[in-house]
Amino acid sequence: MTSQKLVNPKVNIRVLLALLWISHFILWIFSDMFSLLQEMGEPATATAVLFVAPTTAIVLTLMVVFCLLGRPTHVRLANLIVAAVYLLLNIGFLVDATQGWEYYIGVFFILFNVLIIWQAYTWPKAD
Repeated sequence: MTSQKLVNPKVNIRVLLALLWISHFILWIFSDMFSLLQEMGEPATATAVLFVAPTTAIVLTLMVVFCLLGRPTHVRLANLIVAAVYLLLNIGFLVDATQGWEYYIGVFFILFNVLIIWQAYTWPKAD
């Protein structure tokens, strides 16, 4: 990393990142609801109900808030790390997909993660 200060540009990258996380969250909720409505998924396990679902909901919610309120350097780093972790998880989701809609949703999960990583990585620097 360089020692240059990060700047908050007029086209606010914080809002863009928060919107990308919100979109990711909405897509996650939609895919869970669609899975339940289609009755294609296996019954939820105790691990999924007690750990995975709440953790995902909390992390995605906190990323939205943190994008808007955190220090630019910390927000950038958090987005690079958290989006990279979710990128790996979403690639796993795509590899595990069996239905057409799962591939479609999986591609969009990956797209949102790549956009978040790209926007955070190219965060404008102070002169």
